[in-house]
Amino acid sequence: MAAPVPLPLLLLLLPEAAGYLLSPSRPLAHPLAPLPLAPPLTPRAALSMRLEEHAAAEAEKDAAFEQQMTEAAARARSPETLESFRAAAAARAEKLAADAKVAAALEKGAPLPAGKMAKLLQKPKGTIALIGEGVRIEVLSMGGYDLDDPAYLSSQFREGGCAAVSVRVTARDALKEDALAQTTAEQEGVRGDFPGPLPVIVRDDFVHPIQLAAVAAAGGKMALLPFALIGAERIGEMMAEAERMGLETLVRVADETELQAALDAGVKVICLGDLSTTEAQSLLGKVPSDVVTVADIEARDVRGVWKIRDMGFNAAIIGKALLDVCVRDRVPPAAVLKAMRSKGSVKFGLGYQKGRLEGSKENLGTIAM
Repeated sequence: MAAPVPLPLLLLLLPEAAGYLLSPSRPLAHPLAPLPLAPPLTPRAALSMRLEEHAAAEAEKDAAFEQQMTEAAARARSPETLESFRAAAAARAEKLAADAKVAAALEKGAPLPAGKMAKLLQKPKGTIALIGEGVRIEVLSMGGYDLDDPAYLSSQFREGGCAAVSVRVTARDALKEDALAQTTAEQEGVRGDFPGPLPVIVRDDFVHPIQLAAVAAAGGKMALLPFALIGAERIGEMMAEAERMGLETLVRVADETELQAALDAGVKVICLGDLSTTEAQSLLGKVPSDVVTVADIEARDVRGVWKIRDMGFNAAIIGKALLDVCVRDRVPPAAVLKAMRSKGSVKFGLGYQKGRLEGSKENLGTIAM
């Protein structure tokens, strides 16, 4: 009598029988047959998955960036930092008093401003006016474009469609000692052309009227007054002195107390700075609708500027975010500014990849150049 065949061997030899024995209603496939594959994702499903992954990554980066902004604001507004800024500004004001041209401008004054700057910066909802500003960054040259050259940046801000140019003149963050003179000269050089010269806003640690006289003498049109340095007691006085010099004013505040004091002084253009995006949005809701709003808050990239636009600001000062994108994507500032001004969507403008200039379709021709 033949020995019985072991069951494992029988199952191997008779795959059909194995399927029947294990599951009579559903026989198993051949042991060597490939496993069934999951149905492929449709193009729409694949894109949706990538968008979700990208959105999650962006949200994580945004949260880290918000934290960095909060910490930077705390450092900028610490009592020690503010006192050092006041001392440096007072020393600079004393030096300016010895300049005959500036002293004469302070004595003489100028015609009252007509309020053109406020109108220029007041953009309707869904759009935003950009104020280009040169700032110090690590990479200074980009294929022959000098990102620390005030004259070059001045021309790029105009070509990119900015509403105005902001120039930093404090020793710690000015691009160059004569940055204001270079910028005003470059803008005046295109008077009569199209587009014509942009008005110049000056950012300084203003604590004395003679600093305002220096701005007027150099051809500036607007002074950015830091409320934190001037204080509630003197902000009205400094605004009046600026007006006497023929300058419009932009008062920079960081909380509700400062905002209310500036409003009480009659401010027409308010600037929110030293804030995270979340804090800025909260404070923005407390600004009356007839006051022009300017954001001086950091943005990571083009998409970050679109976020500021969608928050409801009339205008934004753009410096580091602009130059960082220039370096990353190897494109001139004018092309980045056009992307920032385009009607891009924060949610859909990026797609699922960090393409050139954040997916701004309108400017691909410019970018390719």
